[in-house]
Amino acid sequence: MKIGINGMGRIGRAALKVINETPGLEVVAVNDIVSIENTAYLLRYDTVYGVYEKEVSHDLDTLVVDGQKIQYTSIKNPEELPWDKNEVDLVIESTGVFTKGEDAERHLKAGAKTVIISAPTKSMDTPTVVHGVNSEDGNTSVFSCASCTTNNISPVVEVLGRRIGIKKAIMTTVHAYTASQGIVDAPSKKNFRMGRAGAQNLIPTTTGAAIATTKTLPEYSGKFDGVAIRVPIPVGSISDLVFVTDKPVTAEEVNRILIEESKTERYANVLDTTDEPIVSSDIIKSPYASTVDLSMTRVVDGDLLKVMTWYDNEWGFTNQMIRQILEIKG
Repeated sequence: MKIGINGMGRIGRAALKVINETPGLEVVAVNDIVSIENTAYLLRYDTVYGVYEKEVSHDLDTLVVDGQKIQYTSIKNPEELPWDKNEVDLVIESTGVFTKGEDAERHLKAGAKTVIISAPTKSMDTPTVVHGVNSEDGNTSVFSCASCTTNNISPVVEVLGRRIGIKKAIMTTVHAYTASQGIVDAPSKKNFRMGRAGAQNLIPTTTGAAIATTKTLPEYSGKFDGVAIRVPIPVGSISDLVFVTDKPVTAEEVNRILIEESKTERYANVLDTTDEPIVSSDIIKSPYASTVDLSMTRVVDGDLLKVMTWYDNEWGFTNQMIRQILEIKG
C-alpha cells in the first residue's frame, strides 16, 4: 500500500519511521511547508528517540530514507498535492490543520483513496476509529484516529464496560508537553494557563479525549468526562481513570480481567499490563496504546475503581494508526 503524509511534525516523522519497518506499506510522498533540509535534519536527529539508525539524505525535491526515494513537496492546498501522480492509496493528515472531515476530503480530490486524520475531529459526520476498540465500516474514505489519550483510555473503558459494567467515569491525563506549548511565558488567547512555560510548570487544562472517547464508545455519552495536566517532560504520559462500576469488584479481579484481555487477539499489541515499578521514561518508544500499571489499581467500597495506564503519547499513538492502516489493507 502506498502512503502519503501531509505534515512532517512529531507524528508525521514517527509515522514515516514506523512505516519504514512495516512490510506491505511504503511512504511514496510527503508534504510540509518546512524546507526539505530541515525535515531531513529532524528525521535524523531527535531529542527524545535519539539519532535515527537509518540513513537520511535529500536532493532538491526527493527525501531518501534507508535508500527509498520519497517525493517531497511544500504545498499549502491539499487539492494540489501529487497523490494521484504517486498512486497514493492512503494519506495520513498530520498537519493539525485539516481536522474537519470536509477539509480532509480535499486529499481525495488530489487522488487519494482514503484519509486518516491523526487528531480528533469536530465533524459529527466523520467517524472516529480507535484500533481494537471500534472499526470503520469499510466504506469510509475519511476518518479520525482520535488522539493519543483517546487511544490510551478507550481500550480500558471498553474492556471494563463489557466485563464488569460502568455507570460513569472521569479521567485525568498527566500528559507530556507538546508543540502547542512554549518554553517561556507568552500570551495565549483561548487558555491563559497554556501560555505559561511548558518545561517549568504543571499546567491544568482541558482535553478532547473524553469527547473523542464517547464518539468511539457512544454508550458513555453524558457519562464520561476528563481533564489534563501538562507536565514538564517531552514524552511519556499516564491516564488516571476513575469508574463507578455496576457491581462490586476487587482490585485483583480488575487486574485479572485486564491481563486476560491484553492477551486476546483483539487487543494484542494494543493493550499491555505491567507489575514492574516503571516511571515515565520507561514507556518511551512503547508501541502499545495503553500499558496498565497494575500496582496502582484501587477499589473503594466495592464500586469506586481507579485504574492508571501509561502511554508514549507519540510513538504509541502512531503505531495505533499504522495498525489501523494494516487493517484497511487487509
